[in-house]
Amino acid sequence: MANKKSKKKSAQSAPASAATETKKVAPKKASAKKADASKKGADLKKASAKKATKGKKKDAKPGFFARIKKYFSQVRSEMKRVVWPSKKELVNYSVTVVISLLVVGVVIAGLDALISEGLVLFSGLRG
Repeated sequence: MANKKSKKKSAQSAPASAATETKKVAPKKASAKKADASKKGADLKKASAKKATKGKKKDAKPGFFARIKKYFSQVRSEMKRVVWPSKKELVNYSVTVVISLLVVGVVIAGLDALISEGLVLFSGLRG
């Protein structure tokens, strides 16, 4: 990064003479050496940080029993959030379901009887 900044600064300020150019060259070389040394130090720090994070295994999958425990704790949490119907609502819903079952059963029985009579009349099996 230091090299890029120094290049930008030198490109912005045009040198007045050749003598000023040679004076600026020497500090650039020194700053480049310092930048290289600081990059090497930063690379060493990054490498040691990577080694430290590899040993921790933050993304490791939890064990079988830990996952089961988590599942049941989530189920328990969800069951606390459920809005349960009152007794009156429960009775109304149950009556509605029973009546619906009876109606559908009667319709199916009627269709079955109708279709079977139609087949008997068509085929003449009952004499």
